[in-house]
Amino acid sequence: MPIHFDISHLDRLVVAAIVGEVTPDDLAIMAREFMETGTQRYGKIIDTSAGVAVVDETRLAAIAAFMRADPKAAERGPLAFVVDAERGEVADKFAELTAGERPVKVFISLHAARKWVRENMKK
Repeated sequence: MPIHFDISHLDRLVVAAIVGEVTPDDLAIMAREFMETGTQRYGKIIDTSAGVAVVDETRLAAIAAFMRADPKAAERGPLAFVVDAERGEVADKFAELTAGERPVKVFISLHAARKWVRENMKK
């Protein structure tokens, strides 16, 4: 799978790096992975700057609904996307679909994303 995870339980942070092309199924697997590892409360950074997601809006909405249906959905931590400035449409759309459910924002800098996630973590 072209998605690589780094989970830091000490920092309560998940960093997922997308390398190459990912499919809607890859993204659904990533969402399930968050639930299965018990990291819903953790901050998450999804770095898509070295990858491409080919996902239509219907499939993206289905992934958002799947995550929303999790019994622990209200406990989800902040989500930051890091995108290539030239192609961040999928991240922008997902942020739009899930706005109001938890802090979510799109960045072009990993450093800025890390800072924002730290600032938006629940104590």
